[in-house]
Amino acid sequence: MTVESRIQLEALDGQRLVLESTRDITGRKRLEERQRLLLAELSHRVKNMLAVVQSIAHQTHRRSSSGEQFLARFDGRVAALAAAHNLLVESNWEGADINALARGQLQPYTSDDMARVTMNGEPVSLPADLATPFALVVHELATNAVKYGALSQPNGRVELSWTLIARNDPTLRVNWRETGGPPVEPPHESGFGSMLIEHAMPRTTVNRVFRPEGFLCTMEIDLSEETENEADAQAQA
Repeated sequence: MTVESRIQLEALDGQRLVLESTRDITGRKRLEERQRLLLAELSHRVKNMLAVVQSIAHQTHRRSSSGEQFLARFDGRVAALAAAHNLLVESNWEGADINALARGQLQPYTSDDMARVTMNGEPVSLPADLATPFALVVHELATNAVKYGALSQPNGRVELSWTLIARNDPTLRVNWRETGGPPVEPPHESGFGSMLIEHAMPRTTVNRVFRPEGFLCTMEIDLSEETENEADAQAQA
C-alpha cells in the first residue's frame, strides 16, 4: 500500500493546530507505473518501426530506376506495414490473425475477382515480431505475382495455405503456390523484394522454387514461446 500524507498548520482561537491527513494512493501509483511502462513500450515500438521504414526507404531507393518507381514501391511497402500495425493495435499488440493479415495485403490486387486467390488454414495468431514482416512478405509475393507471375494473366491463380506441423514445439508451414501464369524462370539477379521475402521474417526458413508451371514459396516459421521470449529479451537489451 502507498499512502500520501499532508500536514497543515492552522490558527484557531489563538492556538496553532497541526492537521494531518492521509489517503491511500496505491491505485494512482499503479496507474502511473502502468502509463510509464506503456510509454516506454510505445517509444520502443515507434523507434523500431521508424528504423524499419528508414531501411525500406534506403533499400527501395537504391534498387529503383526512377522517382516514380521508388514512390510506387515505397508506398506499397509502408502501406503493408501500416495494415499489419492496425491489426496489432486492435489486439492490444498481442498478435494478428494470419488470415486477416494476408487478406489485407491481397485485396488491393484482387478486388475485381477475389476467386483468383484462395486461402486455407486453421486460425493462427502471429506475434508482433512476426506479423509486420509477414505482411511485408505477402505484399512482395503479391506484387511479384501481379507483375511477372500468375496474377499477370487472366486465368492465373494463387493459393495461400498454412498449417501447424509440430504442436509441442509449434512450427507454422506457409505455402504460396501460383498456377496458370506465364512460364516461370529463375531471376537473373535478386532485388530488395527477394531479400525481404527470404530474410525479413525472424525464426523463419524460406524456400523459393521457380517451377516452369508456377512459382512456389514455402516458409517454415518457428512459433515456440521460448524463442519468442528470447527474441523479446534481446530486443529490450
